[in-house]
Amino acid sequence: MNIQTYLSPLRLWFLFKRDINRQWKDYLITMSAFCGFFLISLIITSKVGSIESGVHYAFLSILIYVLGFILASMAFRDAHKKLLNHDWLMLPASTLEKFVEKLVLYSVVLPVVTIVFYTVFSLIGKLIIQVFMGEYFPLFNIANGAVWQMFGYYVIAVSIFILGAAWFKNNNFIKTIVALVVFSIILSIVSTLIVWLVFNDYFWPLVRGNFHMSYDFSQGFDTVAFENFGWGLFRFLKFFCFWMLAPICWVGAWLKLREVEVKDGV
Repeated sequence: MNIQTYLSPLRLWFLFKRDINRQWKDYLITMSAFCGFFLISLIITSKVGSIESGVHYAFLSILIYVLGFILASMAFRDAHKKLLNHDWLMLPASTLEKFVEKLVLYSVVLPVVTIVFYTVFSLIGKLIIQVFMGEYFPLFNIANGAVWQMFGYYVIAVSIFILGAAWFKNNNFIKTIVALVVFSIILSIVSTLIVWLVFNDYFWPLVRGNFHMSYDFSQGFDTVAFENFGWGLFRFLKFFCFWMLAPICWVGAWLKLREVEVKDGV
């Protein structure tokens, strides 16, 4: 099997050029509007008090997460809309190539460009606030490890919105948020029931109302084993979130996109 039949670097490059040519003006306008609002906020703050370097990471996190999640949730709108899905289906590229291009665009290219854009903006802000207004303005440090740690967290979190972009036909961002809330509620209920069933003998005094501060919960309870279980569960959840969540969402989004294309094609 020739891999270039399904994943060609040249076709991926043409897809990137197509999306960038279509969206760069809207992205630039949106980023400029956000940064303009930030600059006004910083000017007001500099007149009231001092500006700390942490303000950069607060503003940058808003740009990366909020803007990135909203744009990523609309990644596959062409595949879902009736007026646009014909052009989507007729693109001379495989489903895998169209998916990978969107994945790289919104998971890697968009946040990196945002970080670079914000670096340029911080230089402009320093010129305006410190040079022309005489107020101190800390320079944004793009080499700070916290910035690229934020980028790593973004790659993981945005995978959920990419899955939502492929799964839902419209209002993808809102529906993805609602789905996350519902899933969290269900997970909390299930977790509470499991804890209740496993450890109910130790918490019955709370239910019966005869709980006393002197009550010894450790009687007949292996605290060491429970602590080891808790740390083991924590390590598993950490491993799942950092290494498994994003690939699962990517595979799910790709499979759903294939299903959407088959239904639209038929």
